Amino acid sequence: MFTEVPPAALVAPPMNIVDPSAPSPRAPLRQSSRLLARPSSVPVSRRATHRLMRQLGVVEQDQAIGNEAVAQYERTYYGPMPRKTVAALAGVTRVASGVVMAASAALAADAEASQVEVN
Repeated sequence: MFTEVPPAALVAPPMNIVDPSAPSPRAPLRQSSRLLARPSSVPVSRRATHRLMRQLGVVEQDQAIGNEAVAQYERTYYGPMPRKTVAALAGVTRVASGVVMAASAALAADAEASQVEVN
């Protein structure tokens, strides 16, 4: 009625045994003492987005950023950008190098050409 179980075809992987004397993994430490002195609960990505919104003139420097302003900022990226916006972004992000600007111009030209073909 009962048969013998055949031996395993695969060898069991070794178990990870944690050494209790080993130091526990820690969160990475900040490298800058200046940033460490200024803790913030606002994520870096949100702070960067707010800075871009102010630099692009979506909101004024002292104005609170609400949902309507965020929606307006997002609409900036839906289609081809005006040259003024591209220049502002290049200045803020410091990517005004010749190669990057040439690639951006080529992409903008392609986007404009595809818009003309669609219409």
